[in-house]
Amino acid sequence: MKKTLFLKLSLTWLALLGAWRVQAADQDIRLGQERPKCFITLVTSATEVVTIGIENPPPTNVEWGFLNLASFSPAGICPETSINAYVCQGLSITVPTGAVSGSEKVIINWNGVAPDVSSLSFLLIVEGQTREYQINFRRPLDLAFVLDKSGSMSQISEGTITRWDALKTAAKNFMSKLSIPAFAKSSVDRVSLTFFENDITPSSFGSNLIPLSSGAAVMMETAINSLTPGTGTAMGKGINDAKSKLTNANRVRDILLFTDGDQNLPPYVNTNGCDVGGIPLNANCPVLPGSSGNLKIFTIGIGNPDPQYLTTLQNLATKNGGNCLVTSNGNSFTNTTSMVIGDINAIFLQAFINLLRDNSPQLVNSKAGTIGGAGQQLINFPLNKNVADLVIEVSLDKSFDIPQLFRLINTIKVFRNGQDVTSVAVPRWVGSTPNTFLYTFSFNTDKAYTNKLRSEGMWEVRALPNSPASGLPYRIVVIADDHALDYTCSQQNPQPVVNGTQKFSVRFSDRGKPVENAAITALVYRPGDDVGDLMARNLVKAAVPPRQQDRLSVGVLKYNQLLINDKSFVKALTPTEKTVTLTHRGNGLYEGNYAEMNVAGIYQIIFRIQGNDSIRGAYTRYEMQSMYVQPGQIDLSKSVIDKVISNGKVVMTVRPVTTYGRFLGPAATNAFDVNAPSVSLNNIVDNQDGSYTLTLVGDTKAAASISIMKQKVYSGRLDAVLISSKIPSVARPYRADAINVLINNSNVRLRSGTSLSPQNIRPRVNRIPR
Repeated sequence: MKKTLFLKLSLTWLALLGAWRVQAADQDIRLGQERPKCFITLVTSATEVVTIGIENPPPTNVEWGFLNLASFSPAGICPETSINAYVCQGLSITVPTGAVSGSEKVIINWNGVAPDVSSLSFLLIVEGQTREYQINFRRPLDLAFVLDKSGSMSQISEGTITRWDALKTAAKNFMSKLSIPAFAKSSVDRVSLTFFENDITPSSFGSNLIPLSSGAAVMMETAINSLTPGTGTAMGKGINDAKSKLTNANRVRDILLFTDGDQNLPPYVNTNGCDVGGIPLNANCPVLPGSSGNLKIFTIGIGNPDPQYLTTLQNLATKNGGNCLVTSNGNSFTNTTSMVIGDINAIFLQAFINLLRDNSPQLVNSKAGTIGGAGQQLINFPLNKNVADLVIEVSLDKSFDIPQLFRLINTIKVFRNGQDVTSVAVPRWVGSTPNTFLYTFSFNTDKAYTNKLRSEGMWEVRALPNSPASGLPYRIVVIADDHALDYTCSQQNPQPVVNGTQKFSVRFSDRGKPVENAAITALVYRPGDDVGDLMARNLVKAAVPPRQQDRLSVGVLKYNQLLINDKSFVKALTPTEKTVTLTHRGNGLYEGNYAEMNVAGIYQIIFRIQGNDSIRGAYTRYEMQSMYVQPGQIDLSKSVIDKVISNGKVVMTVRPVTTYGRFLGPAATNAFDVNAPSVSLNNIVDNQDGSYTLTLVGDTKAAASISIMKQKVYSGRLDAVLISSKIPSVARPYRADAINVLINNSNVRLRSGTSLSPQNIRPRVNRIPR
């Protein structure tokens, strides 16, 4: 019985898949049937011939006409002309002239040379019937994934899911979307995969670039499933390995780097993001605006309190033409619209959109919840006119074998304006036991025309009663392939600090013309507390394992331990939402200021673009960004300082406090710098309470400058650094229920001839008066 049912289901779906196959003549004209704009993508460096004919041509002769419109930018680069063939920007468009047979075709010859514009539009006229065509140009893509499989990736990320397992799911979903024909061409686009720990880890994916197809998605899943977290974090080696594969400057060369912790093996990526081990990543740093041929780097990180780690990831991306996305704290949270924000999957989703911005994927909506047994609406969204393709990704908290998947897809339905349009979609998935599947709608297909399916309208996804997914958590992501609407969301200050102001801006256009009637907001999710101060006041002490494979700093170890074991710590970091309304300043530019950056940490920003008019219909778009707000200026007068001088060594313990009264906190050993010609900074110990013990060797009376986070906090003789004679008010508990001490290992007393080794330092605990 089961075999018979499986056979019937398989035959049914094979038939449907055959019916849903994209037609080779989607660009053709059907007389008597008005079809929407047709989008044609041409890739530079590869010649191509595209023909446009009449579908089911009449037996009589027909008259053709041609009208070139214009390029998007710069305007007028292709002048109006009636000459046949029409030649511009490497295109030669030949249109049949006079009364000709209906079997005649328009021929577009493309020479493959990179044009000066991103797109061109023209109209074809047959027997008085018109159709608009938009030709989009892009360079071929070489994409290198660089994925961290260090020991810390085995840490729990969400519930019982490790960071490694979360990465596997996110990477697989990324590849399944990336291999959709709307976004990639397997004939020209390529992908590679690099894993790193102590060194580069070989995998079944191989070491070469391969065609970007659904087969590549399966190969990535197989490779990542066969590996487990290992040892250290040789991030520089991973980047260099990817760089060695991306050698063709005529192609788009992108690196997508994912890492969850501090690099701890050479060669090191410079904090400024410009070089690895002193070797530049690009000829110019930062890369010059509008330049091509550069190596672009997109970074994804898991939030931790180390300022150098976060700054390096941020600079590595922004200085090399990419974007930096960082999870809030390794866990996700859901906003008031049930959109999941801040976890690995959400960050990879936005990275997918950022990487393929020239290919026009745009986030329409996303939502998470639980599927009930009685049936329900899972998500709804408006979609505008002139969208070429629509992708709906459904992810469930369970894997299904293929027969189960067929039954599942039969109960997750897509509706447009109340009509079930599921049968027009092409279902896609990766692997034999997927937990994610895609519905893809291509509006230029004959199937879509026959069913009178257009993009514009109100869409929804519903679960029917008694679905195999009943009771399961779900997440749905909606992506539009839109070559008309275009927007750029940005933050004016790439390195904001606490108590500063950030300006958000969005430049919005439709087919190159400014859109001036949209409603645009930035939803800002600020951490509930300052992560450094929160950790400094927490009494937990992380133990360093005797054989720590990943060599994490003790401050990061404490942070990870608190994430796993202290629910109150995680709760204290739960973000709060603030809506910033962006005002239209003219010419499609929208701006707004945010001035509530009163804690240091990872902020998440969701740009929301909405509108409804007669030109476009109703639309909504989202873009996710991360913002690392650094601690502000350190105030030594508020900080706790102690020191001892003996035998040419200065042992100084300092508990840095900012001007706004918060501890810098643990995990910032790399933030200290002592500049003196006759003194060297020999060692720094993170005491996990926000204090650090610095050992300086040399002339103890030498003039020196001390900087914390590149901010000079002291200049003068080392022996003149003042010891705290009383407890600064900030060192008292910030919250009534907190416990605090002045410094845990300061005011050391050494007998004559005693060394300054840690075991010989006797701490004096100064208790805070209540």
